[in-house]
Amino acid sequence: MLLFIYYLTALDNIDISISSKGKASVSTNSIKTYSKEALSDKIRRLTTANAQLMTNKIETKKARANLEADKARLFDEKNSLIVKREEF
Repeated sequence: MLLFIYYLTALDNIDISISSKGKASVSTNSIKTYSKEALSDKIRRLTTANAQLMTNKIETKKARANLEADKARLFDEKNSLIVKREEF
């Protein structure tokens, strides 16, 4: 019960209130009112989007690391070709 009260207080502090009627958000004087279902859906969508962004970030880091390894390998290969060319 204490967590629920804290949750409602936090929502009141950010100008969001929850009503149990309706599923659409209503805007009155720049204050949006969400039903519990609509707020839960919005939180779920944002959580899903955040998880996808984190996955994309990890994949980007992996790709960057692979590119750096390829770059180093190509420079080594280029240097070995230059040495071979100078030998001839």
